[in-house]
Amino acid sequence: MIVSLLSVGGAPGVSSWCVLLAAAWPASDADRVVLEADLDGGVFGARYGLGVDPGVVSLIAGLRRSRDGRVELAEHARLLAPSVWLVPGPEAAEQAMKVWSGSTADVAECAAADPGVWFVDLGRSGTRGEDGHFVQCARLTVVVARAESEHLVQVPSRVAEVRKSCERVGVLVVGKPGHGTDELSAFFGSDQMWVVGATSDLVEMTAAVLSGGRARRSWLWRSAVDVAASACELTSFDEALDERTAGGVV
Repeated sequence: MIVSLLSVGGAPGVSSWCVLLAAAWPASDADRVVLEADLDGGVFGARYGLGVDPGVVSLIAGLRRSRDGRVELAEHARLLAPSVWLVPGPEAAEQAMKVWSGSTADVAECAAADPGVWFVDLGRSGTRGEDGHFVQCARLTVVVARAESEHLVQVPSRVAEVRKSCERVGVLVVGKPGHGTDELSAFFGSDQMWVVGATSDLVEMTAAVLSGGRARRSWLWRSAVDVAASACELTSFDEALDERTAGGVV
C-alpha cells in the first residue's frame, strides 16, 4: 500500500518524515519503501551519499520492460535500515519532471499492489497531474506543515483538495502551534492530526535514528513511533473495511 506525504510549503521536513515513518512503522514482515517523487527535485541521493542510480530512473525503465507490471525492488532501491529501502529520485527539477512525465500512474499502481508499505515523498507538489496518481492510490495521505500561522492557514484547502482523491487524510504539524489540538483538528477537517517538535538538525537526527543505538531513545524517535502507530491504525481501518465489503457485510 501507499502512504503519501506532501507539504503546503515552508520546508517542514517531508523527506525526513517519510524516512522516520518508514523506520518506525509497526513491525511486520513487509518491506518499507521510501520513494522520492518530488517534482521539484530530490535530496536523498546526496543526503545519504547514495547517488540516484539505481533509483527512480531505473525503476521506471524496469516497469516499462516488465510484462506484468512488477519489478525486483532490490534492483532499484538501497537499504537504509533493516527492512527500510530507499528509491532516490533525480536531483534537478527539470530532470525529475521529465522522468516522471507519463510514468506516475504505472509506478503508483505497482506500489499500491506491492506487499510492502511505500512512503511517497511528494514534496510541495499538488494532487493533480502527474503526482496526483500517488494520492489517488494512497491508503493515507499526510499533509505536513510548519506550526507558523502563515502555513497553518493553507492546510484546510490542501486537506479538502487531497480528500477528493484519498479518503484518509492526516495532518502533521511541526513545531509548537499557538492553538489547541482540538481547535486545529476541527479547522483542518482531517481524520487525524499530530503535533511534533521542530529542530534545526532534523536531517542529522534522522540519520542517527536510522543507525539505531542511543538515538532510538530520543524525543524524535518516540514521536515517530507514536505517529506511525496512529497512522497505521488509519490504514488498517480501510483494510478491514475492504475485507468486510468483499464478504458482503457492508
